Amino acid sequence: MRKGNKLRLIEVKVDALNSQAWLERVSNSEKALQLSKSAITLSEKIDYKKGLAQGLRTLGFSYIRISQHKEALQFLKKSQSLFKELNDIRGQSDVFEYFGIIERSLGNYEKSLNHLFASFELRQQTGYREGEALSLYHLGVTYKYLGDYNQALDYFIKSLSISNEINDWVSQSYSLNNIGLIYFENEDYQRSLEYFNQSLALRRNAGDKWGEAGCLDNIGSCYFRTAQLSASIEFFSQGLEIVKMINDSKGEGNILIHLGNVYKQLSDFDRALLHYRECHSIRKKIGDKKGEAEAKVAMSELLGEDKLDNTAIEKAISLLKESLKIGDEIKSNDLLAKIHYGLYSINKKRGIFHESLAHLETYYQIEREVHKSALNQKILNLEISHRVDKTRQEAAIYQLRNIELAGLNEEIKSKNNNLELALAELKATQTQLIQSEKMASLGELTAGIAHEIQNPLNFVNNFSEVSNELIDEMNEEMEKGDIEEAKALAQDVKQNLEKILHHGQRADAIVKGMLQHSRSTSGQKEPTDINALADEYLRLAYHGLRAKDKSFNATLKTDFDKSIGKIDIVPQDIGRVILNLITNAFYAVTEKSSFTNVSDEDYEPTVWVSTKKDKNQITISVKDNGNGVPQKVLDKIFQPFFTTKPTGQGTGLGLSLSYDIVKAHGGELKVETKEGEYSLFVIILPH
Repeated sequence: MRKGNKLRLIEVKVDALNSQAWLERVSNSEKALQLSKSAITLSEKIDYKKGLAQGLRTLGFSYIRISQHKEALQFLKKSQSLFKELNDIRGQSDVFEYFGIIERSLGNYEKSLNHLFASFELRQQTGYREGEALSLYHLGVTYKYLGDYNQALDYFIKSLSISNEINDWVSQSYSLNNIGLIYFENEDYQRSLEYFNQSLALRRNAGDKWGEAGCLDNIGSCYFRTAQLSASIEFFSQGLEIVKMINDSKGEGNILIHLGNVYKQLSDFDRALLHYRECHSIRKKIGDKKGEAEAKVAMSELLGEDKLDNTAIEKAISLLKESLKIGDEIKSNDLLAKIHYGLYSINKKRGIFHESLAHLETYYQIEREVHKSALNQKILNLEISHRVDKTRQEAAIYQLRNIELAGLNEEIKSKNNNLELALAELKATQTQLIQSEKMASLGELTAGIAHEIQNPLNFVNNFSEVSNELIDEMNEEMEKGDIEEAKALAQDVKQNLEKILHHGQRADAIVKGMLQHSRSTSGQKEPTDINALADEYLRLAYHGLRAKDKSFNATLKTDFDKSIGKIDIVPQDIGRVILNLITNAFYAVTEKSSFTNVSDEDYEPTVWVSTKKDKNQITISVKDNGNGVPQKVLDKIFQPFFTTKPTGQGTGLGLSLSYDIVKAHGGELKVETKEGEYSLFVIILPH
């Protein structure tokens, strides 16, 4: 046989291996892994780049399925390099999808979205409909992780539409299952069951045992949540049988603890304990430390039910202490909170109240940390989502803040019934609230910053154009031999470059100011030009409001005392105070303008901002000719959560935080008002 024919036969074999591995990648990832390894080995022997690229791609996906992301990334990067060399757009789109899955698993949601959008765009270009459905599905999953359920549902439904059109069971079943999970998390169990059952039918039909077991577990959880315990046992048991058959130890442990919970609900404590013990044994065997500790906690809750059985209670305490060691080792706050609450409950039953109280206090302390971390992560996730999808920016920030603050208030109220810890909890959340208000004030500035930065950019563009023309003229003069004229033109170009530099520095200063506003402060004071700070925030707030509402207009009047010079303050903090007062002033004159009994001829909305140096103090004043503050609420305006604005338009935190910031600077924040005529807020700072 000729050498060329022999090589071709090996290529055909590689193609067959890769084709089979690709088909098996979802339903039998272990088999796909072995097939793709064989394809890679043969491809490397004959330097078959196409076969090598495809084998590495499927091998990378197979490693993703078993959560070995480091190995997956290594193979996928090699695959992507080969696909680019071969100009294989479809192959590149697959690898971008897998990059997106890995980054999501690592918590890098912005990178995940960028990779997935890149994958989707390549697939649209090539008409790769199956791939489009998968890209849309994974975009939905990442948005679900970000907590943006509306966006997630939108992408899942788009994915489902394409997969129905092309009859692709993989993306169909994936999307149906995740739509079901969204409804499950929103406690709409009836609708979640509809989607889980549709996904189950597809996976059974395709022989996807992993997916079938997952769907059965989800359905069992729905029935458990709706107290249909017999049905719950039936579906969990079916799922358990499958995971044992396919050696899915992690899935087996999950279903066992779910079954234990059902039997506990039925008061069949012996069966519940049996399932918890089996779960514990499996999780310990596979090295799932958190899962092992969770099983111990579940067993301890059962054993601790009987106040009279001292042996059981001692065993429960022993299990909790073992769990505590694991929780400390893996630094899992949500697990530690459960353990300390369990120790609190058992010690309370035993009448050992000093230990019980100590564990309860630790529980509350950890819960606050968990809540704080969750809130910060949600805010970070929203910022990522905003950068990728700016159209949801303002609504999403306000929605998150209102939901989190409402939840926080409810939590404080309920805990206050048990211990006098509400005040301590409120103090612990102060940083979170300041960050939320800071994000809101940054939103107020954004449009104004855009307006301000446009002017220097226009100058840069104009002077650049003119400079290009001058250089052309200068070249012409040099060709003519008129050196003097060329020098004159060069001087003009130099002047233009100086102007470009000046306006570029102006734009840079605006951007740095914005970043400084959004950045967490160190609390360090620094010499600051208070006149420039007040003037900057006045213009940014005004243009920001104008960008949102073209009908808004107001006369701005300033009177800055030039003798003040620079004063030592934390500029980000005092800037936020000034911004808050100016924003409130604009709101007040806008409200008065909208009154039907005030005509345009009679009323001119006006906001005054002034500074003054008086002996050992500096005053910054913000005045408006709005409706003023009613006397009956004047003593409440600096209280947290108090607002006169309609629901949804104010947090009630702006003036409260402003008051605290000024006090921290050793100053005072005063108000003078006359109902129906004006409001005057004065910041007094030591100098």
